[in-house]
Formats: sequence, C-alpha cells, structure tokens
Amino acid sequence: MSAFRIELRRTIAPWVPVAMLVVSLGMLLISRGPWAHGSAAWNATWLTAVRWPRYLLVLMWPIIVGASAIQGMRDTRAGVGELFGSTPRPAGHRAMTLSLALGIAAVVGYLVLVAAGVGQVVAHGGLFTTAWVMQLVLGVLSVLAGVALGLGLGRLLPYPITAPALAVLALAAGLFAQMSGVNGDGPNAVVLLGIGQVEPRGPFDLPRPAVEIGQLSWLLGLTVAGILLLLARSARTKVLALLPVAAGLAVALPLFPASSTDNHAPDQTAAALVCDGPVCVTRLHEDWMSTVAGPGKEALQRLEKLPQHPTKVEESTAPYRSNKTGPRDPSRVLIQQDDYALQEKSGPSLTVALLSGAGTIACHPTSYSGEKNDREDAARWVMARWLVGSYTPPTSYAQPPLQTRTDPAWAALKAAPEAEQTARVAAARQMELTCTGDPLKVLMEGAR
Repeated sequence: MSAFRIELRRTIAPWVPVAMLVVSLGMLLISRGPWAHGSAAWNATWLTAVRWPRYLLVLMWPIIVGASAIQGMRDTRAGVGELFGSTPRPAGHRAMTLSLALGIAAVVGYLVLVAAGVGQVVAHGGLFTTAWVMQLVLGVLSVLAGVALGLGLGRLLPYPITAPALAVLALAAGLFAQMSGVNGDGPNAVVLLGIGQVEPRGPFDLPRPAVEIGQLSWLLGLTVAGILLLLARSARTKVLALLPVAAGLAVALPLFPASSTDNHAPDQTAAALVCDGPVCVTRLHEDWMSTVAGPGKEALQRLEKLPQHPTKVEESTAPYRSNKTGPRDPSRVLIQQDDYALQEKSGPSLTVALLSGAGTIACHPTSYSGEKNDREDAARWVMARWLVGSYTPPTSYAQPPLQTRTDPAWAALKAAPEAEQTARVAAARQMELTCTGDPLKVLMEGAR
C-alpha cells in the first residue's frame, strides 16, 4: 500500500481522471450534448446513461493511452532500468503497482461520468433495466485496455514521440470507426471494434449478445497484450503479445453481424405498449399518456370523416430522424415523443399536430427544406385544418413562407363540393402513406 500511495503521488495518475472529465464534460457543454437527443438522452434510461460514456471514450481513450505511455517509458527514460533489474523485487510487482495506480485512477474518472448520467436518470424516474450492466463492463474494460496498451507500448518504445503519437493514432482510429458507423461507409466490424461507440439512436434497442461478447473478447485481447508487453523481458515474449490480439479478433469477427442493422435487438421492456382505449404509448413514456390520451381520441374521432380512417394512436419505436419513406399502416396514427411537431404541445394544439397530414408521418425529415418539402408541409397543414373545420394560416417561426401555398390550397379545397373535399383529402392522405405524388396539387385540383 505504501508503494501504491507513492505511485499515486508521484505519477500523473491523479490527473488522468481530471483530464478525462474536463475533455468529456467540455464536449458536452460546447456541443448539444447527450441530453439533446430526446428519448436517447443521457438521462432517459439506465442503459443510455451508460452507453453515452462509451461514445465519449473516443475522446477519453487517447488521454488514457497517452498518459499511460508516458508512465510506461519512465524507467528507461530515467536510466534506472538496470538498477531496478538488480533489486530482489520482481519486475512484475513494480509493474503491477504502477498499473493499479493508473488503472484505478482512469476507471474512477470513467465511473464518475457514468454516475453523473445515472444520477440524472434516478432523479427523473427513468426506466431501469439490467441491460446496462454489460455496457458498463465493456466501458470499464475499454479503459483498462487503454491503460495496459499505453504502459506496454511506452515500455516497448521509450521515445519522446511515443506518447503523443499513440494519442493521435488512438483519436484518429476512434473517429474513423465512429464516422464509418454514422455514414455507413465502413465495414460493420470496423465500427464495432472502435473504442468510442456510435452514438445511441434511440431508447428502444439493445445491443445483441453476440455483439457484446465479440467486443468483450476484443477488449480482453488488447488488455492481455498490453500486460504482456509491460512484463516482457525478451524479444520472443514481445512477439507473443500479438497472440491475444489475434485471438480476440478470431472470436469477435465471426460474431459481429455483417450489417449494422443487425447490431441491435428491440427492447421489449421499454417498447411494451400501455394503452388508454385506442391510444397507446410505450412503457418508457408512460407518463406521456395523460397528455396524449385526450387529444389522441379527439383526433381519431375527427379522422372518421375519411374512408379507411385509422382506429388507434400508437407510439412508434423507430429511431427518430430515421428513413420514413412508406408504405405505412393506414390503421394507425404513429406518434413519437421526440417529434418536434409534438413537443411542448397539449390539448387542442396537440390534436391539430396529430391531424397533420390527416394522421400521417411526414415523408421528408423535419430539418429539410426545398420546394418539394415545402409543398408537402403546406398540404399537411391544410389537411389538418380541414379536419379541424377552420383555417388559420401557419404563423410559427419555422413556417411563414408556407402561407403563400396554404392560402390558395385552402380556398381551392373549400370551393369544391363536400364529397369532393373528402375525396381530395383522402387521396392526399394516401400519398402521405406511400410517400408518392404531390398532395398539395391533389388538394387544389383533385385526383386525376
């Protein structure tokens, strides 16, 4: 314990968690941060609270590897290697003490970040499942692998350029793996081997066991390789350090799915539906029911004016901002708590939002603009106002240009006979369900 305290006091171990937290929390403060991802936010569930720190490892791991490399080359750089080699104390004991000091310090820094997220989940009454346990194990093992590799490579290559070079390489490799996952350009195996995982897209998916076992094998191989390099006393042992890495890859690669779409399985616990009559939300958002139930039932009642009208309102578990192109189920009005159009709405305003597009999801992403998308937005607005029974022009900050399209569309629709109006709105709704055609033209001129 005395040697351990000395290592803590005389090495950079106490500063490693400080640097990890400063960089990771700084990333959260200067960017939108994990809390700006709706249901997949840092404080949504225990699982997301643990998965976001794994995402931020892309920034923390270079610090861990670089700092450990500095300590790994300490004896050689100080010229005391032969002196310590002549003492009766085994070299493995000295290496273990240093490894424990750095490892515990780095793990503490990581766990503080995890605890900050979990604390928010508990405070907000977020959903608890046991799926977070394996993700926490993988995160902690990633930290330990960085410490072991840094120490081993620092001892193997005791040059001034080693630590900064390793840090840069670790950052570049992590960012490459993450961007490959975001863009879908790289092989799925490359993405899953990255230390910094791709950011969580939604709260209704769980990493598949095969993926977690593969990552566990890979990280164990890296950790063992680093330990062998740190303890190696001959060139042969140093070469043998490659075997755990090869073994980890040999186990992981066959387990990893070929496509990223197979990396996750549905979370049946979070996605289980809780219903109030025809209105259903997920267990994760059960507290949303009191807001949605009344407007949802009223929206269904107004949609009865249309043929083949929907009969229930149901929360979708698909990741928000995912590809929404049709076809869609005409019997359901799908809602998502993360949908900007529904946020901070209740009562009559929520009813109108649910009636947008006659109870359909927009075909284009919310953030996209352009002539085609503006025409769709205008058509969806007119359809909602027709179902409500009165017209008001769109006046929100995001939609002022739409009035030049909604005014003439409303006038043309109301000039037609009642039966023709119903037929036009029904035809426009069908276009939104299949993401084909120009619904605004149909509202103005009718289906031809």
